[in-house]
Amino acid sequence: MDNKKVLETSKKRQAIMDGAIKAFEVEGYEKASMDRISHHAGVSKRTVYNHFSNKDDLFQAVFKRFLSEQELLKNISYSPDKTIEEQLELFADAELFLVNDPNRLALCKVLTTVFMQDYQLLKKTKTKYGPPHDNLVAWLTSADADGRMIVPDPYMAAQIFHAMVEGALTWPALFQPCQSNEQFKPLKDEIIKTFLSRFENKASC
Repeated sequence: MDNKKVLETSKKRQAIMDGAIKAFEVEGYEKASMDRISHHAGVSKRTVYNHFSNKDDLFQAVFKRFLSEQELLKNISYSPDKTIEEQLELFADAELFLVNDPNRLALCKVLTTVFMQDYQLLKKTKTKYGPPHDNLVAWLTSADADGRMIVPDPYMAAQIFHAMVEGALTWPALFQPCQSNEQFKPLKDEIIKTFLSRFENKASC
């Protein structure tokens, strides 16, 4: 297959996934048939089936693309040359990526609703992906080894950080209009300060 054909196929596949997101948002996951998905994607139903065998496969592809985009932001290596605050802010921003854009916020609402209504689908989906906090766990381990933080249990510390960000910022954002990074920043800064009050090595400051 030549490069032009590959590009066209990729664009078609992306358009179908975008159409699925719109269908899930407007129709609801259960009522979003392949017919409605093809309508929102602006392609024929046959084209949809050429790329995805069923709605579940399409849903999984949408979710995988969503996670992949976020994972690129979470791929943060510990740096001794940067402040702890600015590095933790990158992790917080990776979580806020889910909700600080209207399209991503809409998708996040769809995914949340679907998973809350179908636990088996959530369970099936989670088994396909690794632990969600591995990047932060590795970063915390490196910060501890460098003496800038005291983190006896990096996995628990990562859970605490994400719980603070998700509880104070991500979840509330699902129930209100999309907010900008500037609007998130005051509370985000306080979350980081609170986290560091527990784990930062004061002797290294």
